[in-house]
Amino acid sequence: MQVEQGIVDAGAQIIWVLEQDESGNIGTAANCRTYLDEKGSTEGLCVGDGETMPDFGAFDNSPFSVSRGFDMIVVRETMEIVFTTSHGTNGGNENIDGERLLEVVQQVVASLP
Repeated sequence: MQVEQGIVDAGAQIIWVLEQDESGNIGTAANCRTYLDEKGSTEGLCVGDGETMPDFGAFDNSPFSVSRGFDMIVVRETMEIVFTTSHGTNGGNENIDGERLLEVVQQVVASLP
């Protein structure tokens, strides 16, 4: 996808975190990748919250998440988390689109030293 490539070209890394699938099962990296492949995604890393160690659910229990999943943008050089956004069907999720995400990445990259 052109938007995803723009994010990578801007110096950021997309990390997709799947907390639960559409059926409410705990998220896995494989389920995350399958979903993104179906949507035409070509960039980013997938993390399944059901596979975090030592206990699953680390992301679901974090302040980043409302439920179902979230995306974070990190600076590739430092892996510093510079932006997060939650997605899913529950209330309180931002559900921003790729174009808005690219705008945020460009703002973040422009502010880096």
